[in-house]
This record gives sequence, C-alpha cells and structure tokens, in this order.
Amino acid sequence: MSTQYDNIVTPFNAFRKQPGAVLENHNVHRILSPLVKGAKILDLACGSGHYTHQFISWGASSVVGVDISSRMISDAQSTPSANLTFLVGDCSQPTTFPGGPFDIVFGAWLLNYSPTCTAMTDMFRNIALNLKPEGRFFGVTQSPTEDPRRHLELIHASKPLFYDYVSVEWTGDVADGISARVTAKAPAKFEFDNFHLKRSVYEKAAREGGMKGKVGWEYPVLPDDTSEILGGYEDAEEQWKKFQQVPHFAIISVEKTA
Repeated sequence: MSTQYDNIVTPFNAFRKQPGAVLENHNVHRILSPLVKGAKILDLACGSGHYTHQFISWGASSVVGVDISSRMISDAQSTPSANLTFLVGDCSQPTTFPGGPFDIVFGAWLLNYSPTCTAMTDMFRNIALNLKPEGRFFGVTQSPTEDPRRHLELIHASKPLFYDYVSVEWTGDVADGISARVTAKAPAKFEFDNFHLKRSVYEKAAREGGMKGKVGWEYPVLPDDTSEILGGYEDAEEQWKKFQQVPHFAIISVEKTA
C-alpha cells in the first residue's frame, strides 16, 4: 500500500462531512454499533481516526488504529482518548498487532488497495491473524460485482447521487478487475488510485486468507432523517433510486470460523 494519503490529510478530513460520507457513516453505525460495546477492535487503514474514535464513543473497550500514512496517524493522535492506540503500519501484510486478539477487525476502504487476488489474500491473512476464533471482519469497499468495468460505465451513464462530489475514472484493466482513479471534487480537490476487483475474488481471498465463516454484503440504506444526505437535491427521490441501482459502496462482513 502506498502513502498517497500523506499529502491530503486536511481535504480528506473535510470530505468526511460530504453527503456520501455521511451516508457511509450512518451505515457503519447501523451495522456495527450494536456489536462494539465491550469489544476489542482493530481498525485497519484507519486514516485520521474517523471511525477509530467513534468505536470508543459507541462503547468499545479498546481500539487500535493502524495506517501506513504517518501524517494520517499524527492527525489521529492529535485527539487523545483513553483505551485508544494509533500505530503506523502496513495493513497489507500479515502482522500481529499489540492489543489482540480482537473481537472485530474493521477496514474502511482497505481492500480496494489490492491489485490482485494474491494481494487481497494477504490482507485477509492479516485480518485472520488478529481476530479471535469467533471474531468478525467488516469492511467498506466498492459494490460487489463480477464486472467492475461495466459497473463503472453504468455510474458514468446515470451520474447517480454524489457524482457531483466524487468521480471515478477507469485507468486500466487488471487480471481480477480494474484500476481506477478517484477524484474528490469538494470541498477541496484531491485524488487517489485504487482497484475494483470482482466479487468472487473478495470471497476467494477471504477463504484463502483463513476466514472460513459466512460472507455477507450489505448495501447502504437511508437514515430516518435524510436532510444531511439528500437535502441539497431537488429531485432527491429520483437521485436515490439511481444510486440504489449502481451504489458506490457496500459493507462486507466475514466471520473467521465456520
């Protein structure tokens, strides 16, 4: 994994307030908040600690956040909290992190930095290595599909919800999917490169990486109060329907033990 985030800490943090990021945050809270009370959590690719800090506020007993970007970790450490530790580390390679084994390993936009099934398998080996036998992994990543390039073409054709805040451009084909450049347009422009691999690759990599339990996918749903997400759109209902047809992200869950 690269350190391409070192130079975008400030705009990246500001982007967390945009409608699409608010939707993501709502769905992470919806799925994980009932599970984190009293749990030990490892947050891989934690960035500046957006979710790491929230896990503590949701009742986790301890959280360890790891990111390859020293700048992101420095920013995360600027808001100290009890039972919270941040480390600079490579989340793509099997490493036993202090504080484990963990009840939950979380990774928001972690797996999308895998260029191949082999690389993603190493990420899952890292996840399995740090989980308790009954532990679970949750990750925010691109929507599952067997045709990532077609999925991106459909996004370009329909220009769904949040397209005015972030865009994704195909940059090449790889053996198991595509490479792409993501451009965040507001409030300040920044770019990063990543990969969208096939759904079957995610599931194969999980198995080969030591995660033998149930694999599940959940698509985003709206909160009861949609003002922060849809308030800026006159045709909000139609925009949401378009987004549901080609959602930008989903949340994968994998149990360690069958």
